[in-house]
Amino acid sequence: MDTHGLKDFMPNLNLLPRALSLLLCLISYSLAADDMARTVKLAAEDNWAPYAESSGSGLSHSLINSAFSRVGIEVDSIVVPYARAVVMAKKGIVDGVFNLVKEKSTQDQFIFGKQALFSATASFYQSKQSPLNVESKWQLPPNTRVGIIDGYEYGDELSELPNIQIIKLSNHNQLINLLLLNRIDTAIMYDLVAEQYIEQMRVSSEIGSTFINHTGQVYLAFSKKNPEAEHLAEMLDTGLTALKNDGSYQQIMSSSFETARHLDMNLKP
Repeated sequence: MDTHGLKDFMPNLNLLPRALSLLLCLISYSLAADDMARTVKLAAEDNWAPYAESSGSGLSHSLINSAFSRVGIEVDSIVVPYARAVVMAKKGIVDGVFNLVKEKSTQDQFIFGKQALFSATASFYQSKQSPLNVESKWQLPPNTRVGIIDGYEYGDELSELPNIQIIKLSNHNQLINLLLLNRIDTAIMYDLVAEQYIEQMRVSSEIGSTFINHTGQVYLAFSKKNPEAEHLAEMLDTGLTALKNDGSYQQIMSSSFETARHLDMNLKP
C-alpha cells in the first residue's frame, strides 16, 4: 500500500479545532440574528390610560403586540415613566417608545413608520369654579399658568402661544389637584386620558374641558441608534395593515374603549 498517497486523503486533525470554532461562531451569529428579527424591546409609559397603564396593559399594548405578532415578532415591553421611556429610546437602550406624537420636536429624533397607531385629541381643562372666559388658546390672558405633563408632546403651536407660563408636572393626578387648588389656571390633557383620571378622582363636577388644543397622530417610534429601526417600522406597518384588513384593528379599538367606559361606570358613586 502506498501510505504516502493515503496521507493526501487524510484530514488535517490540527485544523479541526479551528473548523469547529468557526462553525460555533456561525451558529451563534445565526441565532443572534434570528432573535433580533423575532424580538423587539420597547419602553411603554405607565400613566396614560386607557392607552397605556402601569400594569402593562391598554390600547397601545394590544395594537402593538397584535401587529407585531402578525409578522412573527415578539414584543418585550418595559413599563416606565414617559420621559424616561423617551430617553431610553434616544440612547438606544430600547428599540422604540410607545405613544410618541409625531411633530417638529420629534420627527427628526426618531424613526416613524407610515401608519400611526391612532389619533388623540387634547383639550384645555379648568376648574369650573374659576373659569377662564376665553374661547380659544390664542385668547388666554397674560401670565396664564398652563399645566402639562413633563415630556409629553402637545403640538407645534404650544411654543407659539402668547401670555402663557408652562408648568411641568409628572402625572395627571398632580395636574388635576393643582387645578382644584387654583395653583394653575388650566391644564392640557388628552381627552380620553383626562376622562379616566377625572372619573377616578371623582371630580367631574369640578373639572371640565373648554377648547381643543390639538389632535396628534400617535406612533410607536423607533430609536435611530438601532440599525434595524427602518425594518422594524416597516414590519409594524405590515402588521397594522393586516389588522385593519381583517377587522381586528377596529375590534381592538372598540374593546379597549368599552373596557374604559365600563371602568368609569364602576367608579362613579
